[in-house]
Amino acid sequence: MKFFRIIRSVEWWEYKLPPLLAIGYATALKTDGVFMLAIPQLIILLLALVIGAVYVSIINDMTDIEADLASGKANRMVGIRPEIRWIFPTLCFILGLGFCAFLYPDQLSIFLYLIPWISFSLYSFRPIRLKNRGIWGVLADASGSHIFTSLLMISSISHVTGQTIDWIWFGSTGVWALCYGARGILWHQFHDRENDLQADLNTYAVKIDPAHFRKQELSLFCIELMAMTTMLYSLHLILPFLFLLLYLILALIRSNHLSYKPVLIICPENHPFHILMADFYQVFFPLSLLITAAFLQPYAWIILVVHLALFPQKTITALKDFKSIFSR
Repeated sequence: MKFFRIIRSVEWWEYKLPPLLAIGYATALKTDGVFMLAIPQLIILLLALVIGAVYVSIINDMTDIEADLASGKANRMVGIRPEIRWIFPTLCFILGLGFCAFLYPDQLSIFLYLIPWISFSLYSFRPIRLKNRGIWGVLADASGSHIFTSLLMISSISHVTGQTIDWIWFGSTGVWALCYGARGILWHQFHDRENDLQADLNTYAVKIDPAHFRKQELSLFCIELMAMTTMLYSLHLILPFLFLLLYLILALIRSNHLSYKPVLIICPENHPFHILMADFYQVFFPLSLLITAAFLQPYAWIILVVHLALFPQKTITALKDFKSIFSR
């Protein structure tokens, strides 16, 4: 449908939302017997994040029209009349304020929900337009996509389930989200580097020679792994570790059997690749938590089925890749 193309849902639905839901699932599991009590709040948070993602997709295209035309890149907003374009982000903003009412009186969660809206607005709109200001654009995107949204899941689920915030879980999740979010936007910037050079943009990737970025991407990845290790240990659950092992087997199959190049940030041209740990965060981590919940509370199987129905493609791809080792 044209609407889904406009909001670019294919670029964030299965990539950004499952890791955030996983943080919510994990936070709910930190206190015995409250997992199902957290589900209504998780549904509200999912809807709130979707509205935010739609807002970001639309304003990003709106503010990139000139640059995209200069580089010959397609832009979904070009065919929409200027006076109509502003209806979409305005409606999203109003709905976003409505979700703040649902979060009230949880002031920390309201703050964490609003910060991504501010970050992405500063990232896109002139005269500030952090997207065109080097490292500040990377930090703004990572903050909006991962850091504050991940922390929102912890604060809000902790609030509705009556938990005190586990600050080790909170802090390690923030560090992980910073690194993973930075990897995500840097992947995108390096992937678009030639277009951005042609459009005379000043993204961080434009100013960096990809060949000289290997140490930085490795350092970022190592910090991310240390933060994720801390997160997993703070959960005191066995299944996420077992699913991490399962993911590592999948990564080996992709690298050795399917000839995919393992990538941290910078991807090869004209060669299949897989971004290390992305499938763990997007598929294996949330599923391990939902299966754990299902063994503790029978009705959680329903949530597992719904999750798979909402986010099927990455799981199907993983299963096909596992199957490939038996088909040759």
